[in-house]
Amino acid sequence: MKQNFFMLLAAVLLSSASAFAQSGNNESLMGDVNGDGRVDIVDVTTVIDIYLNTDPDAPQTTTYYWYVGQTNPSTMTSISPIVTDNTSPGWRKIEDDLSTYGPSKKLWDSSNTIGLGSKTTWYLALPSNNIKVYSAGIDLTNDLLTSNGTKVINGITYYLYTSKGTTRNLGYDIY
Repeated sequence: MKQNFFMLLAAVLLSSASAFAQSGNNESLMGDVNGDGRVDIVDVTTVIDIYLNTDPDAPQTTTYYWYVGQTNPSTMTSISPIVTDNTSPGWRKIEDDLSTYGPSKKLWDSSNTIGLGSKTTWYLALPSNNIKVYSAGIDLTNDLLTSNGTKVINGITYYLYTSKGTTRNLGYDIY
C-alpha cells in the first residue's frame, strides 16, 4: 500500500515539475516542498521522509505558558521572553494538562515572589479562564485584576488581565 502511494506521489510531483518549474515569477511552486524554487526528486524524497518519520498515532501535545510582567500581552505576537527562574517577569512554560492545577498543585506558589521593579501596573496572561489568583485560598481575581479579553498566540487563547493597583512584586497563588 505504501509503495503504491509513493509511486503515485512521485508521478504526480514529477509530471508537474515541467509545468511549474518554468514559471519565472517569485510565487511558490506547486509541489516545491523544500522551497528551493524547483520541483524535483528532492521534493519527493522530502515528502517520503516526512511520511516515514511521522507517527500518526503519536499523541499531539500542546505547550502552554503563562505570563506576568509590565508589558501588556495584548501587544505581543510571540511567547518571549521565556524565563525559568522564580524571580523574573516573563513567560513561564507549564504542563500540557491544565486541569491538574488546584490548591494542592499550584501553577504559581506565593512562597516565590516575582519582582516587577518599581511600583507598577502589572499584566497577567493565562491559558485558561479557570485558572485564578488566590490569597489564603480566597479567589482574588476580580478584586485584583481587570479582565482585558483574550489574545491568541501560537494557536492558544490567553485570557488577559491588568492589575487594578500597582505593586513591586507578585506574591499570590495561581491555580
